[in-house]
Amino acid sequence: MARMYPLFSSSSGNCTYIGDEKSGILVDAGVSCKKICTALENAGIGTSAVKAVLVTHTHTDHISGLKVLTKKLKVPVYSVSGNLELLAEKDKVCEGCVLEELGEGTEDIGGFGVTAFMTPHDTPVSCGFRITVPGGADCAVCTDLGIVTDDIHEQLIKCRLVLLESNYDPRMLKYGPYPEELKSRIASDHGHLSNGDCGRELVRLVKAGVYSFVLGHISQHNNTPQLAEGAAVKALCEYTRGDDYLLTAAKPEGTGRAVVF
Repeated sequence: MARMYPLFSSSSGNCTYIGDEKSGILVDAGVSCKKICTALENAGIGTSAVKAVLVTHTHTDHISGLKVLTKKLKVPVYSVSGNLELLAEKDKVCEGCVLEELGEGTEDIGGFGVTAFMTPHDTPVSCGFRITVPGGADCAVCTDLGIVTDDIHEQLIKCRLVLLESNYDPRMLKYGPYPEELKSRIASDHGHLSNGDCGRELVRLVKAGVYSFVLGHISQHNNTPQLAEGAAVKALCEYTRGDDYLLTAAKPEGTGRAVVF
């Protein structure tokens, strides 16, 4: 049975495990290696199950634990070419770490089919991933994007489960402590998705037949899981939760529970 474990999901650090106790893939390593290994252990997953790490982009909250993690686990890192170049230039992986480029097609990584798709974010290169698990079910990790492009939408509608960004509540961002320049960046087309942006895409995805969702990358300063979840349910008011769709909000540090899809 396919499972997604949102181990860490917030503006402070992100890491998601997709797989089971025997084999799986990590998406990002934005907290310490120790925290990631402990979170896996709490979920009943040994570190030997991790076959690779996928990197969405090189912001600290997605790669801060990557160098130590690659040294400990000795696993390859996969991403699109620009990210791999930045990781090597900035010394963000251990010496000898194998860096594997993802092209436009689907790459087989330990029995998992991985497709990268580009996301609009304020970094030189940013991407999300659609992952086909052994058995054929698809899921996606899609955070750090200012808008949902047509190409992104086309990848997401192929999935049974989507982890989608619901980063900020516009009112909290407007009246919050961030400087105006940062507020503008977050709300831009190369920033993050608001709760409303996320809700509008959820409606499109449910209409297309996607059934299960995790709200992710919820800001700890400009949002709350309750606000994000409430906005999503409101957007999906024409549908019945539990019958037409399943929804959960990821916590900054996960509980070790899996989302089955």
